[in-house]
Amino acid sequence: GSGLAGTYPVFGAKLAEMINKELPGLRASTLAGPTEQNLVRVHKGEAEFCLTYTFQTAQVAKGAGELKVPTPSLRHVMSLYGAYYMAVAQKDSGIESLRDLAKKPYRVWLGPKASIFHPMNVAALAAHDVMPEAIVKAGGVINTAGYQNIVQGFQDGQIDVVFFSGPAPYSQLMQLDQSPGFRILSFDDAAARRFPELLPGTGVVTLKGGLYKSMPEDAMTPYVFNELVTSANVPDEIVYRVTKLMVERYKDFHGLFAGAEEINPQTALAYNQVPLHPGAERYYREVGIIK
Repeated sequence: GSGLAGTYPVFGAKLAEMINKELPGLRASTLAGPTEQNLVRVHKGEAEFCLTYTFQTAQVAKGAGELKVPTPSLRHVMSLYGAYYMAVAQKDSGIESLRDLAKKPYRVWLGPKASIFHPMNVAALAAHDVMPEAIVKAGGVINTAGYQNIVQGFQDGQIDVVFFSGPAPYSQLMQLDQSPGFRILSFDDAAARRFPELLPGTGVVTLKGGLYKSMPEDAMTPYVFNELVTSANVPDEIVYRVTKLMVERYKDFHGLFAGAEEINPQTALAYNQVPLHPGAERYYREVGIIK
């Protein structure tokens, strides 16, 4: 399962290519679709691996996702790379904080409820004491289009606020930086404390001003981590071989996209919130990542 847009399809395609080339007897292909839906597929045995965020794996495993389907079989394979979660508004909208969304009618993208973005977007609003219902009550509109459509929607002026998660700089934001420009909605101290409480396994960092022409000043923004997960029902030997391949060839992922250089064995367990698959654990113990 490699999502719908952003870095996931790129990483997924590369991993599938490596498996097909380097692991005799195994055959890999990518599976698009909302991330929570793909996690449920992994749990049901309809897929073997899925790219996701560490916080979302924990939520979905407990049945706390939007689909309300518990997936207790989910197991960690390897933590991969971080992503900066950024709230972005139209530059001339007058919006200076997510708190403003409950004051006037704005068009806000929250994404499909089963997407990986929906829980982050709702948490970002809640960290600013705003609920989706308050946006509607103020006369605003909730946009549920897929992530792959939000750049065009923002450029066309159909959306006032969107949320992105990716490396820094991020290709989608670089595109918007050229046209029509944007305003980064920095989190204040209170929101920065609240966001990790709402989504355990996340953090908050400061992006330096000048990263984009549209962002001349520093901005405080959440930081989330991506991981590869599997099911406890996937044979240990398969997970062992895939884990070994990813660790020994981790540099093959570097250069795929900005931020891919973060992939390395030293962070293989970073931010993980669910049990480690025995096949992955076996390899990590062999090479000393787990003592």
